[in-house]
This record gives sequence, C-alpha cells and structure tokens, in this order.
Amino acid sequence: MSELLDLITSLKAADLILCAAAVVILDLFALSIIIMASREGKLCKKRWQKVSAGVELRLPDADFPLEADEILLGRHISADIRLTDPSVSRYHAVMTVSRGQWIITDLDSKGGTFVDGRRVHQSVVPPGSSLRLGNVELYLVHQSTPHRRPAAGTETVRRRKGGHRRV
Repeated sequence: MSELLDLITSLKAADLILCAAAVVILDLFALSIIIMASREGKLCKKRWQKVSAGVELRLPDADFPLEADEILLGRHISADIRLTDPSVSRYHAVMTVSRGQWIITDLDSKGGTFVDGRRVHQSVVPPGSSLRLGNVELYLVHQSTPHRRPAAGTETVRRRKGGHRRV
C-alpha cells in the first residue's frame, strides 16, 4: 500500500491529468456499450415480434407467449411448454416459426396432433387455429389480451432471458 502511495506522489501533475483523462475515456466507452446493448435488445425484440407474428398459445385459463423460434410441447420436464395431462406424450410436438408462420410437427406421439380437428404430422398453424395434443385443447391467438395466470397443474419457468418457457 505504501508503495502505491509513493508511486502516486511521485507522479507529476501532467501524468495525473493523463491518467484521469484515460479513466474518463474508458468510462465513456463503457457507457456507450451499455447504451448500444440496450438499443440492440429493443431492436431484437421488435424484430422478434415481426418474425413470431405476435402470437401465443392459449389454454382456457393460461396464455403462453411464443418467445423462441423452436418450442417443444410435451409432458417431459425439458419441454418448453410442459403440459401435465397424461394423454400428452413426453415429447409430443415441436412448433417452429419461419417468416411469420408457425409450423407444428408431431413427434410420433400416441395421442396425435390435431389442427382445427384434422390429424396432422406437420402443418402450418395460422393464428385463430385450434390445436389438440392428446386431450389438451390449445389455441394459437394474437397477443391482444393480458396474460392470465398459469393453469393448475402446470409450472412456468424462465429458462433464459428471451428464451423458452416450461409449463
């Protein structure tokens, strides 16, 4: 500690001013990085809303925003949207988004995947469509109403910021 004090006292005024200027410049760079990261986050959110078409999956008593480009639906604990109904397979179906269109693909589930009452292996799911996984009825709707609380027997876990949800 005394060596550091000796070093500081031996510096000339010009050296101290140079050091202070360097610290101020570094602080300004750090501040600009923070501001740019914030702007980038907002921009990415706007882009994602365009890509995902601002839709969510809705149960009668719960809403689940689709916040990733690939969402696993099933009963397994690793599913992004976890449905605890025994008629739902552990890895039942996967939903992907491409150019604002959601596509559901059945993962060879026992209970089947249905879009608007029609059994499908893979299908585009436009907003307003009904989905049935086993005995669980879901609806793909625009995010126009506030989110409701998760249904009884489901759990919601934020895996990572802006990432998947488990229900």
